[in-house]
Amino acid sequence: MKLVVNPKYEHLRGWLEQLPSAFEQQGDVIYKERNQIRRMAVDGESLVVKRFRKPDWINGLVYAWFRKPKAERAYTNAFELLKRGFATPEPVAYILCGEGSLEESFLVTLESKLKHTFYEFRDGKIAGKEDLIDAFAKYAALLHNAGVLHLDLSPGNILYGKVGGKWRFELVDINRMQFGNISPRRGCYNLCRLWGKQDFFEILNPIYAQAREIDESQCLHWILSARSNYWKHHAHEHFVTDDTFSIGVIVSAYNNPEWLEKTLWGLMAQIHPANEIIIADDGSDDRTAALIKRYASKLPLRHVWQEDKGFRKTEILNKAVAEAKSDYLIFIDQDLIPRWDFISQHYRHAKRGRFVSGGAVMLPKALSEALTEDDIRSGRAFDIRWLTAHGMRWNWKMSKLWRNAFVCRLMNWLTPAKASWNGGNASTWREYIVHANGFDTRMRYGAEDREFGQRLENAGIKGIQLRYGTPLLHLYHERPYRNEEDFTQNRAIWRETKQKKLTETAYGLQ
Repeated sequence: MKLVVNPKYEHLRGWLEQLPSAFEQQGDVIYKERNQIRRMAVDGESLVVKRFRKPDWINGLVYAWFRKPKAERAYTNAFELLKRGFATPEPVAYILCGEGSLEESFLVTLESKLKHTFYEFRDGKIAGKEDLIDAFAKYAALLHNAGVLHLDLSPGNILYGKVGGKWRFELVDINRMQFGNISPRRGCYNLCRLWGKQDFFEILNPIYAQAREIDESQCLHWILSARSNYWKHHAHEHFVTDDTFSIGVIVSAYNNPEWLEKTLWGLMAQIHPANEIIIADDGSDDRTAALIKRYASKLPLRHVWQEDKGFRKTEILNKAVAEAKSDYLIFIDQDLIPRWDFISQHYRHAKRGRFVSGGAVMLPKALSEALTEDDIRSGRAFDIRWLTAHGMRWNWKMSKLWRNAFVCRLMNWLTPAKASWNGGNASTWREYIVHANGFDTRMRYGAEDREFGQRLENAGIKGIQLRYGTPLLHLYHERPYRNEEDFTQNRAIWRETKQKKLTETAYGLQ
């Protein structure tokens, strides 16, 4: 193991030496996808520790012998940035593990006091934020004029906040940097990964162009053309065009606050948080309202309730859709726990003319009851080995929890299951739901979601299969509301929708 410590933090050396083996047991997870980031408090210091994804065996050899590992580059780049007068979380140490080949690497920094990232512009709403854009345009120009080029200048890597009444910025994820002369065109191209509608760039452009002494029209052309080209080739990572959109999650609920709370724990862990979360409540008692009130300060919750007159899920979903303000809506139930990347996966796969169909893994009763907040928010509840070690018998459906992107794409392509609208894990554009006039309120339990999906398909809106790679944990519960009479009626309505190729219902939102 190679450990390099900033002399200022030499007093942490003993703790740092134990960090690789103790990483999973310390601190709180604040990001977990390709890499994992944890927040930790040690000897009075508030630290952020990033464990980089384990490289494959080829890259492991390359990083060991031919190229500096990411953790080492980020550590040395931090000192260079600070020397040039640009803020970044102060580097504490980096750690490289492995004999002859890099196996694991860690970067340790102080925690930044700036709490916002430029993901705030993902919905394209900039009203009232012109002064922030003005300040950032001047900051970006100052960076480039000083010969600093962040090669991954994406929204999540720009921290910002107000200090002393002025906007301040910090750069993170700085393992890919260049220092030297930055041409006007190269500087404009460097802004292509930022999010926001075109008017965001139209406000940013003249300020940046003036600070860099570039013709404004030429500068805007370079920015927008680079942006268009970049996102054309990276649409699989995020859906970012001039149609950038906001996300709403609609959670159907009825009289099970214990299960709903576990769902809220999963929503609190999302790396891509929702703009709004609407609890579509089909007549629950005061316990559910009390739970929502408790979590209202932690999540953007709204409670839409109707009187309990039996199973009327389609009606309460329509009321929730009518209340929703977001462009894109994801639907789950109160007994479904989302993994930390659930919203980001739906977001990344959102496309015009499509809806997304996901899957779920059913848990046994005992494990459903035993799951804790830490199990869910840490992510271990979604680990197949952890589940089997805690009493769940292996079955093929658990393969939906696989995380390898290539394998998940392959399995989604191979599965014989149709990408139909699955009301417990599905998403599409709110405007498509409105055009279909929402859910058919004649339908009770059984295929009510499939009938709605059929109308989408009749309108040319096809499903995207995300059965693998975007799973939910399905908590065990009984279904006392299930009966053959309702299901027979529902199938008759669904059959009519298919035969007549209906694209909307007369018994819906309006």
